[in-house]
Amino acid sequence: MYQFLFRFRYPLALLFILLVLLLVLFQSGRGNESNRLQKIIQTVSYPFQSGIHYFVNTIDGWWDGYVMLIGTRQENQQLRNEVAELKERLNQSLENSVQYKRLRGQLLFAKRQPDRKVFAEIIGESVDNIHQMRLVNRGSRHGLKRNFSAILKEGLVGRVQSVTPFQSNLQLITDFRSRVPALTQRNRVRGLIYGTQTGLEMRQINRRAEVKKGDRVITSGLGGLFPKGILIGNIVEVKRQPHELFQTASIETAVDLSRMEEVFIIISGPYPQGSPLFTDQ
Repeated sequence: MYQFLFRFRYPLALLFILLVLLLVLFQSGRGNESNRLQKIIQTVSYPFQSGIHYFVNTIDGWWDGYVMLIGTRQENQQLRNEVAELKERLNQSLENSVQYKRLRGQLLFAKRQPDRKVFAEIIGESVDNIHQMRLVNRGSRHGLKRNFSAILKEGLVGRVQSVTPFQSNLQLITDFRSRVPALTQRNRVRGLIYGTQTGLEMRQINRRAEVKKGDRVITSGLGGLFPKGILIGNIVEVKRQPHELFQTASIETAVDLSRMEEVFIIISGPYPQGSPLFTDQ
């Protein structure tokens, strides 16, 4: 017992003083001596009361700040989520607007053309750097066959190389195996379009023929593979060598094949009746 009292002598003494002070404060004193004693006790206890009041107010302020901070963080997170959602909606609206304008122009072009066409979306491309191929989501069930031409309103895209019931592979005109009989629209100079992987070249042009930069090049219709009159591109450079029999022209494609997302396949001959994808004008 003695060890306990000795060990906790300071806390016990402080507790005893506080009890005495509280007892004196709650008692109702009479006379001058009682008032004088009460004033002394109030004077002595004032620093303790001030400290306790400051401590309580500080803790209360910290707690209010903490609660307010939690509320602010939650509100900020909610606002961030709303901003992210609005950005996503805006992005989707912009994408829908761009897609609508692009498709509207293509569909108006399809309506003006007399050829029967099937609209197809590009869903894949060649994984190597050698072959310029695209996979579309239409096949023989939609009337497509091998060697059918693929076009857009801007010009020639390529041809159907292989067909399955629901998908087809397109060979772009820039593929190194592609050959397209062509002529210049201005003066009907003939040549043959070769794919170069990155662009086109018009070869086998008579060396005495007049071709120049800016000339439009269209399909000639020879060979029956591509319809006549489809725009291929524009001449950007003419290469002439004195010792060669032919001259060569570099062609910039009319269609930006790297950004292409859909095509029209021109249908020749019979096709599956009742196909909703078919355009007949």
